[in-house]
Amino acid sequence: MTERSHTPKGQRARAQILAAAEALLVTHGFHGASMRDIAAGAELPLATVVYHFARKEQLYAALLHEIGNELVAALDRAATPDAFVEALVQWTADQPGRVKLLLRELLDNPMRVRKATQLPLAPFVERAAAMLGVEHPELALLHVVGGLSYVIAAWPTVERIVGGDRARRMHAGYRREALAFARRALGLEDSHGSRTAMSARSSRARSHRAQDHR
Repeated sequence: MTERSHTPKGQRARAQILAAAEALLVTHGFHGASMRDIAAGAELPLATVVYHFARKEQLYAALLHEIGNELVAALDRAATPDAFVEALVQWTADQPGRVKLLLRELLDNPMRVRKATQLPLAPFVERAAAMLGVEHPELALLHVVGGLSYVIAAWPTVERIVGGDRARRMHAGYRREALAFARRALGLEDSHGSRTAMSARSSRARSHRAQDHR
């Protein structure tokens, strides 16, 4: 956060700007949303937006960092891999716009990612991978996040395909199905839905790492 945003008035303006930017970036992407559009969405003068964020890249980076910090906070509250899976599934259900924004970031900005000096989601990926007791935890995490994200992104189209009644039944079962998928993908359940030895090992490993850092 910049010094310009430290006052209560500045913090409120910053929050308005980020909220307006998020809504526009989700629907129009980075290149389709101008600073003037964001100012209009925030109901603030363009000069105020530029005062807090001199360039659109800075505003976008701040939003991505906010999402990354939100995911890390959810991870920190999870005492076990299973609790982490529950938190991740809940986050995707609660924040569909942010899920779509992250998908847009992956698809729209490969060049900027290659040049970036900071990757806002890196702490989340590293810490989540350290919690998982599989051979390639980063790949396992990508499979789960990718699967959950695809459902969120595809939902409007799927709803048109299956119809309203079927979509409502599917939506009611989303959390149960998503948890089962994620647990299987991460080796947290066997084919009968039982907690596996890997889950127990990863929980113990995380406990030992926490003790080592004391």
